[in-house]
Amino acid sequence: MAEWQGKSKGTPLGYKIFIFVIKNLGIKAAYLLLYPVVAYYYFFSRASNKALNEYFSKLLAINPNLKTSRYKSYYNLGQVIVDKTAVISGVHGEFNITHDGGQYLEAMSNDNSGGFLISAHVGNWEAAGHLMKRFNRPINIVLLDAEHEQIKKVIDNAVGERNFKMIPMKADMSHIFKIKEAAEKKELICIHGDRFLPGSKTLRAKFLGHDALFPMGPFAMAAKLGLPVAFVYGMKDSPTHYHFYCSKPQFEVKDKNSIFKDYLDLLETMVQRYPNQWFNYFPFWANSSNTN
Repeated sequence: MAEWQGKSKGTPLGYKIFIFVIKNLGIKAAYLLLYPVVAYYYFFSRASNKALNEYFSKLLAINPNLKTSRYKSYYNLGQVIVDKTAVISGVHGEFNITHDGGQYLEAMSNDNSGGFLISAHVGNWEAAGHLMKRFNRPINIVLLDAEHEQIKKVIDNAVGERNFKMIPMKADMSHIFKIKEAAEKKELICIHGDRFLPGSKTLRAKFLGHDALFPMGPFAMAAKLGLPVAFVYGMKDSPTHYHFYCSKPQFEVKDKNSIFKDYLDLLETMVQRYPNQWFNYFPFWANSSNTN
């Protein structure tokens, strides 16, 4: 299985253009600008196209009635990136959000327990998280994506202050100490559970009917720190509407395998409900040569 290298595609110039369009012409204009970008990836991005074809074949094997498209997937990704940039830039008057299980997150926020919020590269958690200003507990988002520093600088200069903190994963494992510090402060920690870098420990499980590998770290940390665990997703229902999902928190301490199983059950449900909003553009499923 080919390995994801932890980097998203994109250039500083590309981000600058979209940020300029969003701030000066609006979100709809930025959506229009997506069409040539999406067309490029649709026709010329061989690796991600191959991964998407494999992913959609797994979905269709389970539900032949699902109508999926590589183009829809790329366009949805473009939209959520535009939305994320707009929201954290303060340009979010057009968006509204429905909370499904928001009371669970509110309870975790208000009872001073903190907790782990495990998500995935589906939908748009960052935009949905930024809109949740009614929750008074600090939110820390752990980033696995090793974007180029130039791109990060462009985004940071454009969006200004966020209402959540970022914990980037580092090769020297310094992020572990920041996660523990946030846990000791009873803050909320959001981490993705569907990608891993080469050399990381993994868990193997059936996903959409086939063996796949998932990172062990998020589930092992959640179990070791003994914080409440919930699974969260921010899904795009329409151009102006997001649907935030939060599962009932698990307050009792569980082992990593139990947490992982519950996570997979809900992730599979979300992927089948929103088939064009899972943005894992690399060979995801394990083959016979993979080992844990």
